[in-house]
Amino acid sequence: MNPSGRAKGPLPEDPVRFYFDTVTLSNFALAGRLDLLIERYGDRACITTEVLAEVLEGIVAGYQHLRAVEVALDEGSLGHAGALTAEERRIHAELLRTLSSGEASAVACAEARGGTVVTDDRAARGCCEERELPFTGTIGILKVCVGEGALTAKEADGILRVMIDAGYFSPVRRISDLT
Repeated sequence: MNPSGRAKGPLPEDPVRFYFDTVTLSNFALAGRLDLLIERYGDRACITTEVLAEVLEGIVAGYQHLRAVEVALDEGSLGHAGALTAEERRIHAELLRTLSSGEASAVACAEARGGTVVTDDRAARGCCEERELPFTGTIGILKVCVGEGALTAKEADGILRVMIDAGYFSPVRRISDLT
């Protein structure tokens, strides 16, 4: 896996999948920049049924910015991971001791199918480390977007500021300090 989070030389018919949790999706939707995920990952950005359930619960609870995730999934701009297999359900159930259902499903899919977990949750990232699964999150994505020229460092700093102002607990205050 190279630093951009993309596998080296994936076959066109077997692209690397990125299994997103709810918080990371919410951060980008809240900042009005779900387009960055769609442009960079497209349908390789997979959302499990469990993550979708959390997104829908958020919409019902009044977090209207999450409608953008639902719309992108309905339009096919983001991929749906489909139902968990028996093996994935076993992994998911095991992980529910320490992770939310959405995070557990993302880890289960990445482990069983191969792929990268996209999460900002400390426990989920620790689980990925234990299982030797690649992972990234909001900061990593913003940093890669700057590195690839999709955003300037100043634009990334502005997006991160919106996320932080909305309640995202970020380990850094400026992406420009990392690039």
